[in-house]
Amino acid sequence: MSTLAEEIVKVLRRRQKENRLELEVRAVDTILDDLGIPTSASKGVPVHLRVSRVSFSGTKRLHPSHPEAAGFPLEKMGGDPDKQQIVSVGGGCAEIVGADPDVYRGDGTERVESNTAVFQALVPFAFMWEPPDGVNGIGSGSNLRGKSSVVEILLWSLSGRCAVFSVAVRRWVEHVEIDWVVGTERLRVAFDADNGNVSNGSVTVIEENGAHGPVIATFDDDEAFEDAMSSVMLNRLRLESFTVSQSGKPVTHKWASYVNALWVRPKDLKSIIGKEATLSVRLMQMFIGTDWVPVLATASTVAGSLEAKRKAAAERTKTATEAMEGSLAAAQKAAKAVEAKIAELPEGTPDPAKLAQTNARISDLVRQIHESETQLLSQSVAADTVRQQLKAARARHHTEYEHALLTKFFHQMEPTVCPRCTAGVTADRRAAEPEQHKCSVCTSDLNLEALKVNVVVASSVDEAVTTALVGATAAVSEDNGEELAPKTEIEALEEAAARVEIVMAGLRKQIDELQVTHDGLVTETALDAVLAQAVEDRRLLEIELARAEGAAQALATPASPVDVSPIDPIQLAVAEAAERVLSRWVKGHQDPLLARISAEIERLVVNFGADSLSNIKLDGAANMTLRQNGDQSTYGQVTHGEQLRLKIATVISLIKHGYIEGIGRHPGFLLLDSPAAEEMPDGDLATMLSALLDVAREAPMQIIVATRSTGPLVELLPGNNRLIAEGDSFVW
Repeated sequence: MSTLAEEIVKVLRRRQKENRLELEVRAVDTILDDLGIPTSASKGVPVHLRVSRVSFSGTKRLHPSHPEAAGFPLEKMGGDPDKQQIVSVGGGCAEIVGADPDVYRGDGTERVESNTAVFQALVPFAFMWEPPDGVNGIGSGSNLRGKSSVVEILLWSLSGRCAVFSVAVRRWVEHVEIDWVVGTERLRVAFDADNGNVSNGSVTVIEENGAHGPVIATFDDDEAFEDAMSSVMLNRLRLESFTVSQSGKPVTHKWASYVNALWVRPKDLKSIIGKEATLSVRLMQMFIGTDWVPVLATASTVAGSLEAKRKAAAERTKTATEAMEGSLAAAQKAAKAVEAKIAELPEGTPDPAKLAQTNARISDLVRQIHESETQLLSQSVAADTVRQQLKAARARHHTEYEHALLTKFFHQMEPTVCPRCTAGVTADRRAAEPEQHKCSVCTSDLNLEALKVNVVVASSVDEAVTTALVGATAAVSEDNGEELAPKTEIEALEEAAARVEIVMAGLRKQIDELQVTHDGLVTETALDAVLAQAVEDRRLLEIELARAEGAAQALATPASPVDVSPIDPIQLAVAEAAERVLSRWVKGHQDPLLARISAEIERLVVNFGADSLSNIKLDGAANMTLRQNGDQSTYGQVTHGEQLRLKIATVISLIKHGYIEGIGRHPGFLLLDSPAAEEMPDGDLATMLSALLDVAREAPMQIIVATRSTGPLVELLPGNNRLIAEGDSFVW
């Protein structure tokens, strides 16, 4: 049973009632083992890392006019790759043979366009340097002379990650050999390079006599190179890979992350330790060397990952609950909408038998209406015929009546003379007419039958005419108040017309009655049709309502709680408790160390020339507070020049702390690239170098400073500790 588990059990028992856990120490040990959290810790003891030999070689591509290019072959670069060729030289000055003579003539004065093919002299080079312990300097009188490339190659061989070279240097370097001294062991990292791509790499132990020992790692590509350096360095430097929870996901950092804390350059000052602010705390804790720091890092990562998973699960549950609630509301809304539609439907159910009977009655009425209209049409035609006949009869009767009046008029006349010869008609002759039956004018024999009704007409006159005259005389007599015989034709026609009108009126009434009945029945059947459609609609809506209510009921029914969380709450509680216990232990051990480290940082910063900074405090979260000319400030608020001094001082303090305290994990190796680039004049650089030399005498370490300010290097560093390229010369 571990001490850590015992403390965790106490923490869990002190939790609030609802969160209190009663666990056995043995069970907590098992949980910690399952979670991969160690239950013991070892003190960090620093293991020194030094570079004892730097060697790399390759082929430079120099302009043919460059002094070092004389006598070397040319390579055509750019243009058509198929036409690239190496040309021969002669006479100590490059010449092109059989190639594009317009590009370069070999006299060193011809310039070419950037988008056209160029020729470069292939100049082999080999660089070798053996920096001793202490402070070393790489300097050049001008920029871009290769000092930063040496630093980058060191980092490349140390981390396995290709450095940020310029395109030219990446192409030039073809083979690298770096001897690293790790504790008491000397390791040679060697590899070939082709435009930055690694091949034929190995890590070999170098014996004390310089002979090659066992090969402990090989690699043939960039990924394998980084893995090989992690496996070689982490164990030997007693460092451990550490996992950090980033965005809820555990991310494991290996040796390359430590390497980022072994160099300082002005363009990477965001973090007080290392390159990334998120790793500063872990790197600082590792370098300080507190016993439980690796365990705390693991516990924090485990707790963070579990908590992130728990939150993710809770978020998923919340999302699912909201989705369920939304679905329930939608289902209830849909059910209410269907209910409203059903309520709007008319009540009642049509009688199918009645509806069929009504439809049959309507069909019969239509037929009757049609027949009546047909009869009405026939009667209408007959009425028109009768009217025409009546009109013609009346006209004819009128003509006959006028003719009778004329006849009566003339027959009632008693002429006194003959209208022909004007001979006198005597009274005797008129008196003789009734007796002698002769016309008193022409003496013609009279029709005795006509004479009986006082119609004087000759017997020789046609019988039809006589009859007409007799009839006309009778009609005239009737008009004169005499009783006349009935006019049969007209009366018959009038009676016929009246009868027809009566029939037509009856038909119209019948049709109207039938139409009213028909319309009523149609209205009734239309209502029945609406009811029938409503019945069908209600049936469909009731089905829809049943579905909606079923869905709402199913969604409203509380589902059995299903724990979709992959997190065991007991494991999470143990991990969080472990993090709390370990944080307290680490803090209790680390705070006094941080106070001494902070004091050392302040002393070094003042020695580095930043005497305006004071009250520097580095806390356990790798945050730095300070006073700048008396004002409260932080690391992120001071100038870049001050940040550079603070960062260098922090690394130096960590190295010195490890040496003095005998604990810590910083390997005591530091690369400073171009410190003078950040508002640091030669005087301040000299002050810093002097301070670094003092520190290096107090604690073993190796510092390599690459700077364009060669004066302080020449002035302060021994000859073996400096590599200077004078004037426009190159470091390599």
